[in-house]
Amino acid sequence: MDLKQTLLQIIKSVHEELHKLLHMNGNKEKELGNFGGIFYKEFNHYLSDGGKRIRPFLVKTAFEAVDGDHSLGNIMRASLAIELLHNGSLLHDDVIDKDETRRGKPSYHIIFTEYYKKEKGNSIKANDFGEAMSIFAGDLCFPFAIDSIIQSGFPEDRRIKALQAFAEAFREVIDGVIIEVGDSVINDSTEGTYKKMVNLKTGALIRKSVEIGAILGGGAEAQIIALTKYSSNLGSAFQIQDDILGIYGDPKELGKPVGGDIRENKQTILRIYAMNNSSEDQHQILRKLFGKEDLTFDELVDARKIIKDTGALDYAQELIKQATIDAVQALDTAEPPLKEKPKKLLIALAKYLEERKK
Repeated sequence: MDLKQTLLQIIKSVHEELHKLLHMNGNKEKELGNFGGIFYKEFNHYLSDGGKRIRPFLVKTAFEAVDGDHSLGNIMRASLAIELLHNGSLLHDDVIDKDETRRGKPSYHIIFTEYYKKEKGNSIKANDFGEAMSIFAGDLCFPFAIDSIIQSGFPEDRRIKALQAFAEAFREVIDGVIIEVGDSVINDSTEGTYKKMVNLKTGALIRKSVEIGAILGGGAEAQIIALTKYSSNLGSAFQIQDDILGIYGDPKELGKPVGGDIRENKQTILRIYAMNNSSEDQHQILRKLFGKEDLTFDELVDARKIIKDTGALDYAQELIKQATIDAVQALDTAEPPLKEKPKKLLIALAKYLEERKK
């Protein structure tokens, strides 16, 4: 089975396990009244609709790479933990970034802003209400994530270690977002702080996916180290490609607008390199454009040209290539060696993410 077929199967399995996990809450929903039913309907729909499911793929593939025994527990149920953490962070991110679309559809907070307007009329409270619902939904993802590991059925000692890894991922993601948001205000980010942010915000979810899979599979320490080195590099490549797509991507393919990183003055590798390698005139233009909330399309085009002309785009693409090479090479350091079939899937994923357009 090739990577595309495997990912499609993972998407199907994740959908089935999410349905089971979320519907265990069915009786409780009925006790929450009419609005509770509306909220959970949208919540269930949000979690079930879309997403590449890369993190569940990594949990399952790492589990199989260390020769995990499927008879000991339900690895697909456990794989929901990091996916739910990821979705919870997206629900919060869309509020923080004021993003109105996600996966080509209205963001969760927009859905409930419009609901409020329909029920109570247009007012400033509508935005507050919508954002509150998105925060609640994000928060709700986290106990479900914990339950997914607890309910996976694996031996207790492995589940405890997996829960510890999940808790570490949770803290690291928050720390990464703190760095990202803070640096957009004080403008003092360097390539070093950028890499630290990426390792925490993006890398933690990918790194802890393979760690949880390997832990539940009973992997040896050297296998877990090799897999985490692989995923750390994968996380770097993934985030840098996200930075590129956030400025140069196609909104139709991405399912969300581009240019947000410029409007929010995010300290991406493109911004850091361009600001450090621009001429005085280019530097002044970029200073005016980064953080400009009403950035026009023409101004976005201007920013794209300057970023490219400074060599920032080429530099970012070289970083992705090197990170992908390092990720693949890390897999060879596992002892005992990883199982060949899942190892090939991990290599294929690294190359797929290097070239992705969304």
